[in-house]
Amino acid sequence: MSLALEPTSATPPAPAAPAAAVSRVVLLPDARFFVRAVPVNAAAGAAAVAREVELALELLSPFPVAQLFFGYCWHPDSACALVFAAFRRRFTDEEQAQWAEADRVVPHFALATRLNPGPGHTVLLGDGSGLTAVHWGEPGPVPSRVATAPVSADAIEDDRRAVRTGLLRAVGSTGSGVTDLPAPVPVVADGDEREAGWLAGDHRLSLPLTDGSELDVRDKGELAARRASQRRAVFLWRGFLAGLGALALLGLAEVSLVGLKAWQAGRLARLEAQQPAVDRIMSQQALATRIEELSTKRLRPFEMISLVTVAGNPGTAKPVSVQFIRTATNGLHTLEVEAQTKVGGDLALYQAALRENPAIASVEAAKHDLRDATTTFVLVITFKPEALAALGRAP
Repeated sequence: MSLALEPTSATPPAPAAPAAAVSRVVLLPDARFFVRAVPVNAAAGAAAVAREVELALELLSPFPVAQLFFGYCWHPDSACALVFAAFRRRFTDEEQAQWAEADRVVPHFALATRLNPGPGHTVLLGDGSGLTAVHWGEPGPVPSRVATAPVSADAIEDDRRAVRTGLLRAVGSTGSGVTDLPAPVPVVADGDEREAGWLAGDHRLSLPLTDGSELDVRDKGELAARRASQRRAVFLWRGFLAGLGALALLGLAEVSLVGLKAWQAGRLARLEAQQPAVDRIMSQQALATRIEELSTKRLRPFEMISLVTVAGNPGTAKPVSVQFIRTATNGLHTLEVEAQTKVGGDLALYQAALRENPAIASVEAAKHDLRDATTTFVLVITFKPEALAALGRAP
């Protein structure tokens, strides 16, 4: 975090224009604060530095820390912190009431504390009632000394020059490397909510509002509560926005459901309108299937018997000794034959002949019984579907 010092040729606006910037930052008179640079252990971190600052105030101030308004300027690259404090009773209740809604309450010279112009440089800043010298005596971004002297509005030039010389001497400046800035005039920070800006002559100063809370002189407990309240407000606001987004999504989903319901109703209406035609087509399809089954898949028991008995059919015809007792079909393509023979070897010959028949897929002997020199057997003959279909197409 740093304050910016930039040359600009812009003309300062009228005092009435920047009311928003004035309400966000309260600048207190420099003369009410005593300022000291104290060494700190920068490597310990910001929390440790804050504790070291309070301890230093206990040693430096004749008043307890609880009776002080204080702040400090510190940078992680600096081995010292510039501490400023004022007795609380130096500010009236009316003045403190104006701080409640402010984002920052800082001494006037805080606008220059983070310019970091370099070692040996001094910035002189007027606040309308006095003149303040901010001096960087050591390398680093934190000033080493601050001195303030009152200057009346009607003081002559010689008196102003004498005050200036005295301030430079008080902060240890050699007179070289001095920047004179008039009393800053607040300006609107171009819509940027993260900083407040001022014009000091031809130079622009800015004070960050999202960090740098250590500069604020208000009660540290109240500041912590304020930050917690702000975080809670931000959380609630984001929750409210998330709720609005969820409601919008739910509304969109409801509209989508209504649209889907209307689309589904139209789809069902079209299906219902087309159902008679579909039923007609299905009926015709069933009839065609039935006709095909009757023509190509009907049972052909006589053709099956012919294929296994009639001479001249593919394979060897049934031996004369083999007599059929009973035949039965099992499905469209299977023939069960119960037969007998007095010549035992003819059964094996007949089975071998049937297996050579190209119309037959398989031949199995389900039962085999020998009694009184007569062999009784059951053959399960499975035909190839295409062979039977070819018989149905023959003239």
